[in-house]
Amino acid sequence: MPCDKPVKVKTATGKELELIPKKVWQLNPRGKKGVKVGLFQDPETGTFFRAKVPEDYPLCG
Repeated sequence: MPCDKPVKVKTATGKELELIPKKVWQLNPRGKKGVKVGLFQDPETGTFFRAKVPEDYPLCG
């Protein structure tokens, strides 16, 4: 299932942009509450980075 909702994230260069993640997955550390993480690509530099996405965002990618 492809990701289609944009998320407001801060890029590595410090700019805040609305980007659509390439993939979203759940991280569940032992004994702690899980978080959802998305893989994003910076449109300026082309580098990939990870950022936290909202809990209601569906798993995709």
